[in-house]
Parts: sequence; C-alpha cells; structure tokens
Amino acid sequence: MSALLPDPDWTVRTAAPAMSLAGGAMRLERQASVSEALEPGLKLVLMLDGELAYRVPGAAETRLAGPMLHLSLCRSPLRLEHEFGHRRELRFVSLRTSLDHLRDTLGIEPGDVGALLRAPRGAQGYADANLRASHAVQALGRQMLACPAQGPLRRMYLSGKALELTALALGALEPARDAPPAGLSRADVERLHHARDLALANLQDPPGLPDLARRAGINVNKLTTGFRKLFGQSVYAFVREQRMAQAHALLAAGNLTVSEAAYACGYTDSHFTKAFLQRYGVLPSSLLPRG
Repeated sequence: MSALLPDPDWTVRTAAPAMSLAGGAMRLERQASVSEALEPGLKLVLMLDGELAYRVPGAAETRLAGPMLHLSLCRSPLRLEHEFGHRRELRFVSLRTSLDHLRDTLGIEPGDVGALLRAPRGAQGYADANLRASHAVQALGRQMLACPAQGPLRRMYLSGKALELTALALGALEPARDAPPAGLSRADVERLHHARDLALANLQDPPGLPDLARRAGINVNKLTTGFRKLFGQSVYAFVREQRMAQAHALLAAGNLTVSEAAYACGYTDSHFTKAFLQRYGVLPSSLLPRG
C-alpha cells in the first residue's frame, strides 16, 4: 500500500515467504490511486464491503463492489494500478502465495489454476476472475476479521482459515456439471454445493447433519443421499478428508507443531496421529522440518 492508504489492521506471514495474509477495514477521506508491484503467484482478495477499480497493463479497467471474491494468477512480475473509493468502508481479507508453494506444499499445479481462470494453457502472463462471494465465503472472511486469538494462536487460527478460504475460492471456479445426478434437481445441487461450502468453512467444528441441512435449505435425507451422489462420499468422509488435507498442508508449511495442527483441524493429538498415519502412511511428525 502507498502512504495514501491506512495500513491493514493485521498481516500474517504463514510460511515465509510462501504465503502471507492481510485484512481489516479502511475508510478513506478521498479517492486514492495506488500502484502495486505484483510478484509471481496466486492472489486472492475477499472484499466484504467497499469498492475499488484496478487495471492490468494492456487491459480495460475492472470495477468491483463487495461482497466480491477476486482471484488472479501471475507468472511474471507486473504492476497493477488501483483506485480505491471513499464513499464506503473497505473491509477485506487478502492472501498471497507463491507458485512454488502452490505446487510443492498444496499440491496444486499453477497451470490448473490458470485453466480455472480461463488462461490459455502454457500462458506465462496474468489471468484473473471476479465473482460474487458466497454466503460461506463471506462467513469465513468475517471469522478471520474477528479472530479472537492472539500471539502464536492467532497465526495458527488464521493459517487454517486461509487454507479453507483458498479451497472455497478455487472450488467456486470449478465448472458446474451440465446435468444433475439422477434424483437431484438443479436446486438440490445448488443446496448441496452450499452444504459443502459450509462444511469447508467450519472444518475445525463442523455442524451436525441436522444443522448443516437446515442451513443449506435441504432435508437431512436429501443431504446424506444427495451428497454421496454428487460428491462420491458421505458428508463425514468429506469433512475427514478435508481436515487431513488441511493438516498436511499446515505441517508441510513448517509453522505448527503436531499438536497445533491437530487442534487447528478439530482433532485431539492422539486421534490425529492415528488418523494421519492411516491416511498418509507416515507419522505427522515426519513432515516437520529437521532442526
């Protein structure tokens, strides 16, 4: 940010220099223009409230108003021009991660992200997408802005939520299937995707099936049978798999102990070690950096 803008309320380096977070609320007294140097990597911005505009070299200006989710992939350094409005408070959460971190730690190929952003295969430039933020994504952003923890626990909490936000954001880019599975209407499919987003946004303490069904606007029977039809596994199996994937990424990032990663994913230490060994065939401690 330039001197024209207040600093974010908080910044977190989750796995230096691979992933960093910032968030907060900013109210400007006047419209401000800022030039930003963008390094190669994935940039994700959840804009809960407010408005801004940006321009990539060689492209037309894009204007956004919250609640909006912005994702961009940059393969080489470039400079963006931003214009921030002053009529509404800007509340946001932003995340940046390097291409190497995407590939080596999260197991996501940058080229696959580029394809979701509709960049030509093999493109070495810039691609982005802007979409309305779902209720689950907005709820996750508000949780991050209202993080109750301090010190190391704050970093642990926000690191876990950052992975959830990344998963929800990339999942929102996936194209919907042309026809719903047998026995499910398109409205059912939308509600089941909403249920999946709600589960992803609350991995540490996921809602029970009755609560999840109520919040998604679907009955419990349709949730359990439809979820398996649509996603190929039960709600419980999905949550368990996502928790393990999150724990693996947290440990591989090198910031947390086994106990901290277990807690961040909703496990007790003893149950976590057993589940992790069963899923990946190695002890979670084997992912920790050797001192």
